[in-house]
Amino acid sequence: MNPAGKIVSCFLFLVSYYSLLSAQTYPQDYFRNPLNIPIQLAANFGELRENHFHMGLDIRTESRENLPVYAAADGYVSEIKIEKYGFGKAIYISHSNGYTTLYGHLNKFFPALDDYVKSKEYKDESWEQDIIFQPGSFPVVKGQFIAYSGNTGASAGPHLHFEIRDSKTGNNLNPELFGFNIEDKIPPVIHALYWYDRRYSTYQSSPVPIPFHIKNGAYSSVNKIVRVSSPLISLGISAEDKNSGSSFLFGIYSAELWLDDSLINTFTLNDFSYDETRYVNACIDYKTFILSKKYIQHLCVLPGNYSSIFHIKNSNGIIILADTIPHLLAVYVKDVYGNSSKINFAVQFSGMPGKKNTYPLNAKPMLPDRENFISTDNVKVQFSGKAFYDAVPFVLNELPGNAANAASYLFALHNYTVPVHGRYNILIKTFLKPGDTLRNKVVARLLSGAYKDITKGEWQGDWMKTSFNRLGNVQLWIDTVPPLIQPDGWKDGAKIPAAQTSLRVKCTDDLGELQTFRATLDSNWLMFSKKGDDCIYYFDEHCSKGRHGLSVTIADVAGNIKQKNFSFEKQ
Repeated sequence: MNPAGKIVSCFLFLVSYYSLLSAQTYPQDYFRNPLNIPIQLAANFGELRENHFHMGLDIRTESRENLPVYAAADGYVSEIKIEKYGFGKAIYISHSNGYTTLYGHLNKFFPALDDYVKSKEYKDESWEQDIIFQPGSFPVVKGQFIAYSGNTGASAGPHLHFEIRDSKTGNNLNPELFGFNIEDKIPPVIHALYWYDRRYSTYQSSPVPIPFHIKNGAYSSVNKIVRVSSPLISLGISAEDKNSGSSFLFGIYSAELWLDDSLINTFTLNDFSYDETRYVNACIDYKTFILSKKYIQHLCVLPGNYSSIFHIKNSNGIIILADTIPHLLAVYVKDVYGNSSKINFAVQFSGMPGKKNTYPLNAKPMLPDRENFISTDNVKVQFSGKAFYDAVPFVLNELPGNAANAASYLFALHNYTVPVHGRYNILIKTFLKPGDTLRNKVVARLLSGAYKDITKGEWQGDWMKTSFNRLGNVQLWIDTVPPLIQPDGWKDGAKIPAAQTSLRVKCTDDLGELQTFRATLDSNWLMFSKKGDDCIYYFDEHCSKGRHGLSVTIADVAGNIKQKNFSFEKQ
């Protein structure tokens, strides 16, 4: 059998084996659909997102809110979380078979739980909650109504986010491996294939396209032999999955890279934790994503990538072309149901190395697996040993802080198209004199492309210490402008009709997020939920008919406070 035939035979065996293994490992009839409508997905497990993998299923709710949500199996409510971003309102249910299910972006919990949570919110005077429950507090049975679906938290539209976790490890598992009836007979789609010159860091090497044709679902390279100008290369792939019941495009489940007759790299998106999910930035061509929002997934393991999704020991997926003869490469992509697409071709080192890449003269090498430091007289930056996924020719530029509100020089920390893992520490020296009262209004500001982060650091003499999790331009900034409070859809003194269900207030700050929000009705704390800049009170027993006084007080990160008083008549 020729090498191509061997590869195909081995691959088909592995597909059958892994599919059987999945069916044996995970219970197939234990969990039910959490909705009473057929499951249609808006997003699948492992889908690529900014700074994270998608860790569950996004189930469509017919483009509307308040569909009943049901417990997927017997168990008990072990935790609820309420937060402005993330899952918004979420329920966690622990099950006796060792799994935990999560239901996110909810509008309202079932009555007994909702009453308990609401009572605690008013007692704590806090809408945000994270409550852990004992097994006997709120037991549930399979199919029991537990909540209404919604659009709370970091949700762009009505849907239900559903997860299955291993209760012991905390790892998230791919729910589609648990026997839900989701029809899928369509293989993944390969959009593009690239090679990288791995004589250099991936942050110095640009993707080179490998042209291919597709006909009747079969992929073939335009050139029978792809000639490359480096003896060390890696591949990247742009691919998405489809399923039979949806027009949406989803993330792929797994990919394999074969060199001649050897499997040299494979990843599978299942069974990993939220602690790992930021490694998505090491699994993609981060620069291409940041600049074009296009995903290219590496078919290799970068030196600082500690994600557990890769499964080949003693191989990082780097292709070593030690001679100038053609070698057969094959890439297989599959979904969770075993549908697969493949492309194979020959690759050959031309023997003529391409142009050398060199570090800029003012660059300092930042390497993975070690602490890295860089400083000037006015800034000190410390990166942990896990900060970088590959070598970075780091350039630090110090620019004048000429803006009227500047409290330090402007520091360009390399390039925002290079990712960092977790937060790094930075100390920035101010040029405000000791005792200057404006120091109380100084914040640290990071501009990373379109992203903005504002923090209130800790003063250490003339230095402010803080941390960020992206590279970009950093500067100390004087913020004396208070945030704004604006009624949304009503006016001060208004009569609120009996049919109106909520009262909205929009709260914004010129630099970034608010630090605190507090509202009182007739001097008593009133609960507002939050989504983006919107703060929403849903009328309940805390607001009777008649005229009321509403006071809203907010503060920004710098500590600027804004208070506004309103009156309205509830009819």
